Parts: sequence; structure tokens; C-alpha cells
Amino acid sequence: MRSLLLALLLLSVPTCAALAKTIEIPKSRQEQPRLKSIYGVTHGVTELKDAQTRVMVFIFTDVDCPVAQLYQPRLKEMYADFADQGVRFFAIYPNARTEIPEMAKHVHDQDLPYPAFSDTDHLLADLLDAEVTPEVVVLNADWEKKYQGAIDNQFKRQGRRGTASVHYLRDAIEQTLSGHPPTIQSMPPSGCPIERMKKLPPRAGLTYHRDIAPLMREHCQECHRDGGVGPFELMTYEDAYYSAERIAENVVERRMPPWHGFLNPKYGKLRHDAILTDDEIQTIRDWVRSGAAEGDPADGPPQKVWPDAASWEIGTPDYVYATEGFLVPKTGILDYQFFRVKLNFEQDRWFRAVEVKPGSTEVVHHVGLHVVPSSDTEKDYSTFAGMADLYGLNTEGAILINDYVPGDTYNAKQYPPGQAVRIPKNSDLIFEVHYTPNYREEVFDKSSVGFIWADEAPEEEVFTKVFRKPIGRFNIPPHAGHHTMRDTCYFKHDVFIDAIRPHFHYRGKSFRLERITRDPKTDKISKRETILSVPVWDPDWQRTYELETPLWLPAGTELLATGVFDNSYLNPNNPDPSVTVQYGQQSSDEMFSVRYKFRHAQLGTKGDSPK
Repeated sequence: MRSLLLALLLLSVPTCAALAKTIEIPKSRQEQPRLKSIYGVTHGVTELKDAQTRVMVFIFTDVDCPVAQLYQPRLKEMYADFADQGVRFFAIYPNARTEIPEMAKHVHDQDLPYPAFSDTDHLLADLLDAEVTPEVVVLNADWEKKYQGAIDNQFKRQGRRGTASVHYLRDAIEQTLSGHPPTIQSMPPSGCPIERMKKLPPRAGLTYHRDIAPLMREHCQECHRDGGVGPFELMTYEDAYYSAERIAENVVERRMPPWHGFLNPKYGKLRHDAILTDDEIQTIRDWVRSGAAEGDPADGPPQKVWPDAASWEIGTPDYVYATEGFLVPKTGILDYQFFRVKLNFEQDRWFRAVEVKPGSTEVVHHVGLHVVPSSDTEKDYSTFAGMADLYGLNTEGAILINDYVPGDTYNAKQYPPGQAVRIPKNSDLIFEVHYTPNYREEVFDKSSVGFIWADEAPEEEVFTKVFRKPIGRFNIPPHAGHHTMRDTCYFKHDVFIDAIRPHFHYRGKSFRLERITRDPKTDKISKRETILSVPVWDPDWQRTYELETPLWLPAGTELLATGVFDNSYLNPNNPDPSVTVQYGQQSSDEMFSVRYKFRHAQLGTKGDSPK
């Protein structure tokens, strides 16, 4: 009897020789499985292997399969254990309904340290014969399949063990690294079947003028018009028709309209939220898939009259201050330019509206507007010492009143009644301008700022505070695809937070701001709550996130900012993945800061009270 049971048990375990085979990868990149990263960039599967790769682990997973979620911590532990041994982990999302934004948010929320890719056309899943999430496939550097199946033996269909006793994936990696075939080369996985149903047919009868033009007017034309910052216009049916595929891809992947931050619903909503609804995205997608019909122009909305480039969003300013101008060369990498503008205020001055306006949106990357003492006329702010004076080593000395960043609604800010910003007497303005040549021609820029003054001191003063990761602790290793930095900050007074703006350069990957509580005995975090998250950072759209309901924070509340950096070749914005990246002003360097617009909470107020 015991012999019979042993024989049956052995029959249930696949033989070692049954699996081993070399995966035939098409040499042509166009014929290879095409995988999309969290950045929306398409990669051929052979791009994932570099010269240091010894083992590749493909993890087929998804955003909502319960078993897949349970395995995330274990997979992250294995990644950390093998990261310096040439073992490359890749999360593959094959389900047809999981679009890039859902994948990216899942990666961010799970804090996955390895790259993730979408495989919704199942080309890689078919090539590797994957059928379930979670399911893992282990290949060596020669693309020979060494193991496929379950991660360990904890979970089986309709049941689970308290803990795993056989670690199939870990054993397969270790044995492959040692040059030996894994003892167990396959084990049926348990989880959720990969969704392979074809996409539903598009909704019929959609037309540009009735269904699409209102969306273009509301969400696109502010930038995509003559004089806007968009690279092409979307003002007519012909504009939308010839860009239809590009429009559909960008809205489905939520790259357009550009909005990347998510506020915890507990804290209300974000002002100027540009996120399209799922129904709006589906309407655009279905219109494109069904042929992009024009329809009857009479069904369209009335044309909106957009302001010209010379107009001010805040209304006619009381006064405009401008730089002396700068000729931006055709090519090159420019140091930040600093322009001093004398104010000659003998008394404090308050403004209730401000707008920073670039002279040329084509070459102005961003503008920071600072207030400095008028006595510091000899300061050279382009040096490290000058920047330390301008910001303070950890920004304690900064008086930053506004800035310009493409697409940010805060570029033109009108404060509510009873609120204003103070410019101290005997101060000057410093325009800190980052220029990027257009590589076509020289451009003359004369950036400016317009103010609308308050008639008297306000009931509430609006402050700006910038917390920055200290320079001496800033170091991103070469080729690091998931380098995490954390920084905490406190406010000395009870405050109302009105706006939050994270800031990175080109290697920023994601951001999270949390409210945390520590155990007083151990100093470990005992409670954490996300306030704002940015699953995928886009350096071209560095937005200020304004809260509809001000966030009340008692004095001493600890805020934890977490920045993740991607210094790998998979980051499409990365200037050079081979270098160690440190703090610096140039975009090829890196920064990590969080800016807050806030007011002091008056005694006895809390919650969403405006006072």
C-alpha cells in the first residue's frame, strides 16, 4: 500500500527533462512580444536582458487576483536576495482589462522594486505558455526555460497551507545560478486564469461634433490651440481625425490630459482635476475604433474664445515686473539664469493675485520667483553658496512666492477673499529661469510677473514652505531602477495646507506623501495614511496640487515624503543610467523636494474650517 501511494505521488510531480527548452525569440524587434512599461514605452522582450543578466524571472500577475496579491511581499524579498547576483525580475500584467494606469498604480501601491510591463495582447504569455496569475517562468541567459509554475506550495486550488514548505521558485533560481538543472522544473500554479477574451466591440453611432468636440473643448484645447503649449492643434474635426490614434492611446494610458496625482478621498478633492472619467475615455476610444465619424456640425458645442498670448489669466495686473531679457542659444545645456528686479518698497506689500508669464514658452522650462533682501546686491545665486543663500541648505531661508511650470494652473493664482501673500519691505525679486534651447534657432526671452495688490493686510497670510532632501544625503547608484528616498517634515504651528507640489528631475519615478504616527517607545511607524500619491512621475508636468478642502494639521504632525527614482535604461527620460546621480541644479542632476502653500490655523479651529 505504501509503495502504491509513493508511486502515485511521484506521478504527480513532472520529470525534470519534461520542461527544459530554449525559447525561440524572433530576431526582428517587430516580431517579438511587445511589452509596455509604466511609462507607456514599448520594449521588445530582448531589451530586458543586459550583459550582466544570468537569470530572468517573469512573474505573470494582476491587480485584483487575491493569490497574486498575497505573494507580492514574498516576491519582493526574493528580488532583494538575488538582486546583486544577475537575477532580473519582471512583473508581467497580461489581463486584457488592465490598462497602463491601473498597472502603474498597482506597482506604486505595492511598491514593486522590479520593472513591470503590460502584455494585454498575450504575446509573451503565449510564447511562455503562461495560463494563470500568479505564475512564474525562470529562464537562463540563453533563454532556456528552467522552471515554470507555482511560486511555492502554500496555495493550491481550493486550499492553502499555513506556511510554504517547498520553495519552487527560490530553489529554481539558486540551482540555475549554480549551473545545475532545477530538481523540480514545473509545478501547476494556483490562482486566477489569465483573461483572454477579446475586447468588446465599440459603441456605434458616435460622432465628432456631438460626442468628441465637447471633450476636446473641455479638456484639450486650452493647450492644443494656436499659442498653446501643446505640439499640435485640436480645434477642428480634421485636427482630431488625423490624430485619432494618437489621441486614443494617450487618453487610455492617461498621459493626456496631463494629471498624475491622486488625493486620498478622505481629504476631499483636488481643484482643477483634469482626469477624464472612465466613460469619457471609453467614448473617445470607441469613436476612434468605429472609424472617427464626423457627424453634423450643428450638433457641436459653440466655439470657445480663448485668450491670446498677451492676456493675463488673473485679469489686468496692477503692476508688471520683467527681466532684462536673455538670448537663448540654438543649442547647448544652459546653467540656470538669475535676474534681479528692484522693487524699492519702503513698506511691506501684499498681493492677492500673481501670474508668472514666460516670454517664450518654447524655451522656458520653468521659472522660480524669489524674494531676497535688496541689500544682497553682490550675491551670485548661480554658485552653490548663492543657492544656499537663496534657498537655505534645507530651504529654511527660502521666500518663494510663485513660479511658472508648463500646464500648472498655479502659474496664475488668485487667492480667496481675506488671503494674501506678503512681500517684505526692502526686498527685490529674483527670477530663477531654466532655459532649454529648441535646437532650431536663437530665441529672445523676456519673462515677467504680474501682481494685483491687496488694499490692506489680509485676515490670513499665505506662506510657502519648501522641504528638501538634504544635499549631503543624496546619492542614486548607477542602473538603480527603484531607488527610494524618504524625508520627513513638521510644521511648528497648527496649519491649513492649501496646496502640495512635489519636485524631481528626470529620474523621478513616483511620489507619496503620508501622515504618520510613531510608537513613542520604539520610534517605529505605528500608523500611516496616504495624503497624496503620484504613481508615475512626469518631469514635463510638475503640477501644484490644490486641495478643495484645506488639510488641517496640528503642530508637530509628522509628514513622510517618499520619492522613488529610476536610474535604469527603462526610464525614457534618463540622461545617463551609468552614472551616480547626486543633488544638483541641472536636469541631469537630481532633486527631491515638496512645496507647501499653507496658512496658520487660528486658535480653536480645526478640520475644514476656512479660518
